[in-house]
Amino acid sequence: MRIEVQLLKAIKQANEFARKLHGRRLNGDLRSKLAASCFAVAQQHHNSILILLSNNPPLQATSFALLRILLESVIRGSWLSHVATDDEVEKFMHAGTKLDMASMMRDLCNFADLTAHKSISKHWSALCAYTHTGELQVQRWLQTKDIEPNYSDQEISELIKLSGFAASLAFKSVLAISSEI
Repeated sequence: MRIEVQLLKAIKQANEFARKLHGRRLNGDLRSKLAASCFAVAQQHHNSILILLSNNPPLQATSFALLRILLESVIRGSWLSHVATDDEVEKFMHAGTKLDMASMMRDLCNFADLTAHKSISKHWSALCAYTHTGELQVQRWLQTKDIEPNYSDQEISELIKLSGFAASLAFKSVLAISSEI
């Protein structure tokens, strides 16, 4: 599938998520509110990735950098929703969590057989390299004699797929903590 078509489908899906979530009532407990806030931030990161890729020229480096941040939002929201103790939820609200992403992902994988989180753990260092202008990010700028972005269509396609998958997880998670049926 051409990148332009894939991107248009992803934008349509993001708009559908937004339409279905707009005005939705959530459970009123602190855990649900915090988790839903993380998932809302994830939705904004996903939309930002799509906007950046739609730009002419596309802003691919920033899109790749946002992927890790998008995944962090989904992981943190999932951890708050499913794994955190009541005390940890309270601590997060007032002081933030001291747990790192690796600990949260491990806790989530221990909670359930979450293949997605296991896959994210496997590729975490690559995600960090894109976010922190590491070797993978810089190498994409040195593939020609000029200093310019050079991301393959396959890399962009995977970015669109993975960011859409994360947005879908966030969407389904909000539905799960919604007080509406």
